Amino acid sequence: MVRWKRNILDRSKLRDVVLLCCFASALMYGVSNTGIVIGFTMLASGCFLHLVAKGILIRNVVLTNRGLYKVVRHPYYLANYLIDCSFCVLSGNPYLLIVYPFLFFWAYGPTLRNEEKLLNEKHGDAFLNSNFVVPQVFPDMGSLRGLKELFDGFSLKRITAKECSRIARFFSMSFVIILIHELKPEGLSGLKHMLIPTRHDYDEFLFMLAVITLLTCSLVFIKAASNFRAGTDGRS
Repeated sequence: MVRWKRNILDRSKLRDVVLLCCFASALMYGVSNTGIVIGFTMLASGCFLHLVAKGILIRNVVLTNRGLYKVVRHPYYLANYLIDCSFCVLSGNPYLLIVYPFLFFWAYGPTLRNEEKLLNEKHGDAFLNSNFVVPQVFPDMGSLRGLKELFDGFSLKRITAKECSRIARFFSMSFVIILIHELKPEGLSGLKHMLIPTRHDYDEFLFMLAVITLLTCSLVFIKAASNFRAGTDGRS
């Protein structure tokens, strides 16, 4: 039986801490167009890996070692790393980007140890053999060859409404960070121009519209997932 030790900063709290720091940082730091491009590229890459990992994983049934799982043993956590780093880049705070790797291993270290202990107990030699070939979270030059079979074992049926909700929420939070940058010169009074745009500030209005749309989609997906679980429980 694996005992999960409580950590002061676990992975569920880490993203909340990162986002709060990013919102505060956006008030004090600026971000360049290059930073925005890099940030959204990292975000899109992280979300892509997130969906591919979920589409391949068959949890608690077999040892998943196909497709993306030939590149790293924990691609879902690699995806989270890229997503959180994208928020740090968009915040414009270089110190936050430097500190984040330490926070990541503080929060994810105990989870990785416990999960791998559980996998070792359940799958034995099959899991141990993969440890010698596949890196844990970050790929190396050898494991990148597995990208040729990136989608091996992938199924869209494993992508749930809950996962779609997460992706929509990730993008909405990134737009919120950009909105804070945009609001700095005018303060809260700038909200008036976003909600009632003139012909000179449609860019800001579109950002606001994107945030509202993505947050709405996130809530719709959460509701759909909840209804699906309720229907499944009712049939069982």
